[in-house]
Amino acid sequence: MKKYLIFAIALIASVLVCTSCKKDKKNEVEEPELKGTIYHYHGISSTRDYSCEHDIYIAMEDNHKMTMKWVDIKPSKDAAPVTFYLYDGGWDEDGEGGFYIGCDATPQLPNGKVPADWESVDISGHCDTTICDFDYHINGVTGAIFTGEIVK
Repeated sequence: MKKYLIFAIALIASVLVCTSCKKDKKNEVEEPELKGTIYHYHGISSTRDYSCEHDIYIAMEDNHKMTMKWVDIKPSKDAAPVTFYLYDGGWDEDGEGGFYIGCDATPQLPNGKVPADWESVDISGHCDTTICDFDYHINGVTGAIFTGEIVK
C-alpha cells in the first residue's frame, strides 16, 4: 500500500511541475508579418543630443506600399529601447537599383499601442542594396538622421 501512495505522490508532483512550466500565451505579442521584398539595415540614428545604434527592416510590396520595423531604437538618451512599426509608407525606384522611401504615419508597437508621446513619424530618404540614409521627425519637431548598411 505504501508503494502505491509514494507512486501517487510522485505522479501528482510531476504533474504540478510540468503544468507550471507552460508559457502564458495571453501575454505574448505576435509581431506582424513583413511582406514583399525585405531589406535589413543596421546603423545609427543621430540627433544633436545623442545617437543610438539599431536595426531597420524595410518591407516593400509590388504595389509600392512600404512597412518599416524599427528594432531597439531609443526615443531619447535615457529611454529604454523599443521596437515599433510604421505602416502606409511608400517607395519608388530611382532607376539605378535603389529606391526612395517616404512615410508619415503613427508608430505602432506590436501590440497595437503607440509609443508614449509619439504622435507621428515622417521619413524621407534613399536606400539601395548597400546603404540606407534618411531623415525623420518625431511629432514634426525632433529631427534625426539614420545612416546604415545592409545586413546580409
